[in-house]
Amino acid sequence: MFRYATHADEYVRPPPRPLVLTENKTPPGHPQQVHISTVGANKMRVSWVTDERSRAASVVEYGTSPKKYTASAKGSHTTYRYGVYQSGAIHHVTIGPLKPGETYYYRCGKAGDEFSLRTPPANLPIEFAVVGDLGQTDWTRSTLSHIGGKDYDMLLLPGDLSYADRVQQRWDSFGRLVQPVASARPWMVTEGNHEMEPRQHDYDDAFVAYNNRWRMPHEESGSQSQSNLYYSFDAAGGAAHVVMLGSYAGFEEGSEQHAWLKKDLAGVDRRRTPWLLALLHAPWYNTNEAHQDEGESMRAAMERLLYEARVDVVFAGHVHAYERFTRIYDNKANSRGPMYITIGDGGNREGLASNFIEDHKSAHLSVFREASFGHGRLRIVNETSAVWRWHRNDDQYATVADEVWLESLASSTSKPAPQAAACRSFRP
Repeated sequence: MFRYATHADEYVRPPPRPLVLTENKTPPGHPQQVHISTVGANKMRVSWVTDERSRAASVVEYGTSPKKYTASAKGSHTTYRYGVYQSGAIHHVTIGPLKPGETYYYRCGKAGDEFSLRTPPANLPIEFAVVGDLGQTDWTRSTLSHIGGKDYDMLLLPGDLSYADRVQQRWDSFGRLVQPVASARPWMVTEGNHEMEPRQHDYDDAFVAYNNRWRMPHEESGSQSQSNLYYSFDAAGGAAHVVMLGSYAGFEEGSEQHAWLKKDLAGVDRRRTPWLLALLHAPWYNTNEAHQDEGESMRAAMERLLYEARVDVVFAGHVHAYERFTRIYDNKANSRGPMYITIGDGGNREGLASNFIEDHKSAHLSVFREASFGHGRLRIVNETSAVWRWHRNDDQYATVADEVWLESLASSTSKPAPQAAACRSFRP
């Protein structure tokens, strides 16, 4: 259920909730941890795990009617070892070409349950669910139920998925927890600090679990060498371009990611692509006491690229609270800069970052901030207008506590945009 906040001072913030682990109830050869992601204009990658490592087939059967599969595709599987832990077989199969806005029914490995997915639309409108720092607690379950309780087209996650923190079985539990949602709509993710799991200070393979389990279309976007840590993709037939940046890959000028980003943004034609979004983990603007200035070096290296490309919105996680800023460039309000939103409030086990700095140098740029769990939705209505809503977790409700309408920067290149976007906000 969804509702708008009316009297925010009536809201009583509940206490933190404990870690929950989702057990495996499937036979060894049956798929579990099923999730999907987009690949190119009309294909989808289906990923899953089987405890059976050698005999389970990496194949997906699919069609537009339940249990009537008119096509199939083969892929591959891999495993990895982390200390004494040995993963199951991690399967990845790309299916397609698929029709946009169509429901498909599919089965993984010729065994187990049937799943269904809906492909994103070929044009606007499109709705993104956005959530960061999920973890696996009762609050995570609440967030996932609110996300699944209202339709959307694609989920964007700016890092910190499972909070496994080297306990690899938690990756398996997380995959099972999110499967009902992640198997039905594409999840596009980037890495956070909790995906970094070095073995005895060996950082060369620090993302082994993340890279093997959550494979994103980095090769298709020209980001090959960094294996998943940054990439981009188009949505709504190219009406939106989404850049997923890596806060934990090299980003300084002269780095591979910096060169890739410059090239990727240069290839965006804003006449064809009126909306340009970016996601990263450590926020560049932040008035919370938590993680102060951790994104500053990345901001110094990359902010100008995003500003010159007229990126519309930058989403971040890391700080376990919600905060929305006005449009900014170089620590000043700027009508042609991106709107910055921190959405690291998915439900993690570390709890909320409750303390904001009232006299912070960026406080006058912060439009709305609250330490509550929740998720957001960006609905791009047409080539010029979009609406962002932040949904606070409030028991059985996902309460709309903050709302703002945005005008595409591509539509306002001939004249300065208004300093503050039209918005309707509800403050606690």
